Parts: sequence; structure tokens; C-alpha cells
Amino acid sequence: YGNQDWVVHTNMQVASKILLKIRDKGFNSMEALEKGIQKISFQKNELKQEFEKLSWEQKRIKEVVKHIQICISKREHYQGYRKNPNDKIYMMMNRKDVEAYQKSYEEIDVFLKQFPHLKDIVLEGLKKKSGKNLFRKLNEHSKELWAKQEEIIKKHNSLAAQYEELEHLKNNMNEYLGRDKTEKK
Repeated sequence: YGNQDWVVHTNMQVASKILLKIRDKGFNSMEALEKGIQKISFQKNELKQEFEKLSWEQKRIKEVVKHIQICISKREHYQGYRKNPNDKIYMMMNRKDVEAYQKSYEEIDVFLKQFPHLKDIVLEGLKKKSGKNLFRKLNEHSKELWAKQEEIIKKHNSLAAQYEELEHLKNNMNEYLGRDKTEKK
């Protein structure tokens, strides 16, 4: 009999220690703790989505660079065709280049609809003889995206650590409150 009292007392001490830790984290009830855990989970998901968006933009930049190169290298052929669209002999001799230009230009157009914030840089760069400047700008933009991704990774890791800690406290508290025993029946 006395032994059971001791167990209950020890459990109460442990539980109140856990409760103090939970309070230290700024939660005044188990309910508030639950909400805090949910909020962190939500924030983690948002960061993950943001990260994936940036990854996708980087991937698309890599893809569009090839099309920009094609457009720049085939531009003269295309301009020759535009000057005289009815010149059948010109078209016969330059069809491949003209079509390659058109196809790549369509791809660039799709890209610009996806990332309107890059429209001015790309269209301006396409007018130049060489793509060097444009590629440098796109490369700088990619580096900025990567820096943002690194920030997101840091934030995500910090949230993940908080999440683990709070989950751990919640599970310990539930154990000492005996909630699991009643739920498992």
C-alpha cells in the first residue's frame, strides 16, 4: 500500500517537472501545447512548399538557358525568314534553323509566363548579340534562389527541433497522466 503511494508521488513529481518545462515553452495547458505543435507542423509544411517552388524555378532556369542559346544562335536565320516570309528557297535552306528558333522561343514564352519577374531581364538579353550578360544575370538570380533555400533549410531545421522537443514533452506528459492506458482500451 505504502509502495503504491510512493509510485503515485514520484509520478506526480515527474509530471509536475514536465509541466514546468511545458510552461517554460510558453504553453499553459496541454491544449495550448497541442495547438503549438500543430502550428509548427503547418509552418514546416509552408517552408517545404516554398523550398520546392525555388527548386522548380532553378530547374526551369537551367532548362530555359538552352532555349535562349538556340534563339541567339538561330536569330539571324529567323530574321532572314521574317524579312521575306514568302521566299521559298530561303525557307528550304533554313527551315531547320527557323523552326528551332520558333520552338525555343515558344519554350521561353512558357517560362516567362511561369516567372513573370524574369521577363524584362530575358527579353532585354535576347536582343543582344551575345547571351553572356543574360546568362550572368540568370546565374546571379539562381545564386539568390540558392541563398533563400539555405535560409529555409535553417528555419526548417530549427522548427523541426522545436517540434521534436514539444512532441516529446507531450508524449511524456500523456504517459504520466495515464492517457495512453485509457485510450488503448
